[in-house]
Amino acid sequence: MIKFFRKIRQRLLTENKFSKYLLYAIGEIVLVVIGILIALQINNWNQKKLEQVALTGYLNSISKNIKEDIKKAEFLRTNRVNVITRIPHMTWTMIRSDYLERTDIKFASETLSAISNFDYFTADLSGFESIKNSGYLRELQGQDIENLIYKYYNLVQEITIKEKDYNEILRNAYSDFSSKGFEKIIYITYPDYIGDKQELTNLQPYLKDILFHPTAIALYNQTYLKGPALIVQLENLNIIGNEIVRMIDNNIQTFDDSTAKNLEGFFDTSGTVGYSKVLTNGAENGKFFNTGFASAGNKPFEMIYGINEYTIDVPKNEWTVVYFRNPSNALIERPTKDYSCYKTLKLELKGDKGGETVSVALKDADAPDDGSETKVPLTLSSKWETYEIPLSEFKPTNLKELFIVASLILIDDANKISVRNIEYVK
Repeated sequence: MIKFFRKIRQRLLTENKFSKYLLYAIGEIVLVVIGILIALQINNWNQKKLEQVALTGYLNSISKNIKEDIKKAEFLRTNRVNVITRIPHMTWTMIRSDYLERTDIKFASETLSAISNFDYFTADLSGFESIKNSGYLRELQGQDIENLIYKYYNLVQEITIKEKDYNEILRNAYSDFSSKGFEKIIYITYPDYIGDKQELTNLQPYLKDILFHPTAIALYNQTYLKGPALIVQLENLNIIGNEIVRMIDNNIQTFDDSTAKNLEGFFDTSGTVGYSKVLTNGAENGKFFNTGFASAGNKPFEMIYGINEYTIDVPKNEWTVVYFRNPSNALIERPTKDYSCYKTLKLELKGDKGGETVSVALKDADAPDDGSETKVPLTLSSKWETYEIPLSEFKPTNLKELFIVASLILIDDANKISVRNIEYVK
């Protein structure tokens, strides 16, 4: 093409047609400029493609790191839940037992061992540090994925600090317990060393002195009260992490229709919304709830914290109620939380014989204590069953200001039931 223009230019000059020559000269310049612009565009396109490849590589590294983080966080969360759900049986049932069986000693030994593991969550930060140092993180500036990644790693930092504090508290409590120099503690550490029935009987006062010593009780309480906050944070980490992985693996940088659903389980511990898991494996969440009870005529009854279940054993009575409420607050008579975002109350229950009727009720801040709250009756089986109650059935209870988040009311001869889980579902 350029040779063609040169020939025309030579001919025009020869023929003394300057105006036409000027026109073709301008055309030649324009052609050169267009060529340069195309070359620059191709170069920019190639550079952009290389940057996109690099950015994708960094994001894939983050996705890989987070997938491993999620496995570790879930393993640690499961262990913490298992330890915490052991504590009520240790402190409420075994301490009242007249005689500790061999299985009780093994249970206590396993519990103390689990408490003293001092596990830490350690996230893999290599992908995140690499993308920050490379400068490629600016390519995501203003995108939803950038905000979510920062939220994830800020939460990692928060968990790291809380894990350190939590384990330091437990380590000090365990040190106090261990420093007492208990006689016969070898039989707690290695319960298989206990011989026949007579030896177990002879060891009873020593075993109880060890397992229910004030330093041991302090160790159990620290685990029970401090652990739930970390469990919630580990759950939050998994929720955010799974969404980041989904977005990266599908090359999504802005929130789509699935995001809100995937992130709805995130719980703000300092917010106004109530926590969903009231009872887990027979243990209340001591950070978010208190248990209370009452009965007609103040008749005594027994609450038994078994292994992964909670049993209410009452004599025949007009009514008996066990309830779970928001924690006491010296400044607020009836502290409330907002449960209006949830749709269903899910309970896992069983009766002692089957056929027992138990009523489920909620109570808002303004409800009187006269039994007039809305009740939903359930007929139980002798086997574990899951019951799902739409929250709309508790009208006119104000779910935005819920004070008692669940109560179980037993009447007449429905005198022994067990509960494993109580949970709100969105």
